[in-house]
Amino acid sequence: MGKLLNGLYGPLTGTTGNITSYVLNGQNVTRMVRHKRTRSSEKQLDNELRMKVLNNFFHTMKGYLKAGFSSAAKGSTKNYYNLAIAYNKKDVLKGYYPDIEIDCPNVILSEGELLPAENPEASRIAAGIAFTWDTDGFSWGNGSDQALLMAYFPESKAAISMLYVAKRMEGKELMLLPGNLIEEPAEVYISFVSPDRSETSKSTYIGQV
Repeated sequence: MGKLLNGLYGPLTGTTGNITSYVLNGQNVTRMVRHKRTRSSEKQLDNELRMKVLNNFFHTMKGYLKAGFSSAAKGSTKNYYNLAIAYNKKDVLKGYYPDIEIDCPNVILSEGELLPAENPEASRIAAGIAFTWDTDGFSWGNGSDQALLMAYFPESKAAISMLYVAKRMEGKELMLLPGNLIEEPAEVYISFVSPDRSETSKSTYIGQV
């Protein structure tokens, strides 16, 4: 507890909260007390690393996440990025501290009630990745939905996305890749969004190509 010397207008001495005051060479000195930092438990370290791994992964694809989660975030207290974290934190991280990594097949890059891609496939060609999907089995109104495409390269920790590209009725799209990624394996995903951006499908993990 701090004390006022010489009444209300005198110097303050002692400790109040994390503030310590004392008189030095006739001057009133105030400083903040530094509390000794306790060593983090392994559980805390595990949780901190999980968040770091997931954030590093998602920071490479924020444009896709914004397109994929903005409609789902409407009316909630979360923005698109926080919602993406909430959907993925529990199920897409495998391993334990200090060896934690992304489990790519379980990653969710978009969420919504729109019809997802029907039987999507991806294959490597000389210039990049060719995406295809079935054009049967959806109503006329869904034909103009536009594709969101994602390729994540675990070795380089890089991501390439294509937003609002081919229409569902077209059934195909080509993703061109830079030379340094042509031969590197990629984890690929597809989603669809409505033309007015008000509806989104849940993303589909196609596989590694």
